[in-house]
Amino acid sequence: MQFDFKKMVLPNGREFSYTETGDPLGIPLILLHGLGDSCRTFEALFPHFPGRIRAIAYTQRGHDGIDLPDATYRARDFEADLLKFMNAMALQKAFILGASSGGFIARNFAARFPKRVHGLVLLGAPSAMGDKPDVVETQESTFARLKDPISMDFIKIFTDGLLVKSMPSNFLELMYSESQKVPARVWKETSEALLKEKFPGILAQIKAPTLIICGGKDTIASRTDQEQLARAIPDSRLTVFPQLGHLLYWEDPKNVAKEITSFIEQVWSGPEGAKFEYE
Repeated sequence: MQFDFKKMVLPNGREFSYTETGDPLGIPLILLHGLGDSCRTFEALFPHFPGRIRAIAYTQRGHDGIDLPDATYRARDFEADLLKFMNAMALQKAFILGASSGGFIARNFAARFPKRVHGLVLLGAPSAMGDKPDVVETQESTFARLKDPISMDFIKIFTDGLLVKSMPSNFLELMYSESQKVPARVWKETSEALLKEKFPGILAQIKAPTLIICGGKDTIASRTDQEQLARAIPDSRLTVFPQLGHLLYWEDPKNVAKEITSFIEQVWSGPEGAKFEYE
């Protein structure tokens, strides 16, 4: 599949690179990547969505290599960008997917802006980061000490450590190069802010139907962690792919996309979906 990348300038002057596939009038799905990624992290996933789903992904602030002096990297900053992006795209309501740490943005947005979210998908998204000693140690010993330019050795060790299945070398090289664009300050401040995200926080305020997907071999968003997350979100269901890891949307994009599509179509066919379709 050929991906076309477009530029959008928001009212605040911030520029975003984004890509989309599917029918422009189809069911809108916005995908949010995690720390150290870009919108290209979903390239393996996009071809497996049916054309009736309009899948849209954009590269979040700082992750395109542009670290503006006045930029901050709290979850609330990324949430505000999502709202502005939806307004600029003239999307009153959409399905929101958060992958990995992008799940914090997606779930908080769903809680704070329930009228803008048709359904929520959390993909390998941990319930919290600050309660995981290994994650805290990595932030303090590694992320907090990063300097520009980011070492390719660091990128490879970080990325490969999240995989349980081998990936095509050309795909990995692309993902490595995208991660290397992220400046040290973005790694530091984003990871520090993620550790401060509380659980369960405002999860009980989420009104949208929610699908939680995790890999059975994920050491960050483990099955126990995801079961805890599912209990905290009122209308949620959990799907576990036993043989996959944290980057399950790289490792088995076909079946992950199938699960997401099934959820979207189930929600869309309900009374609220029918109502939204004709708004």
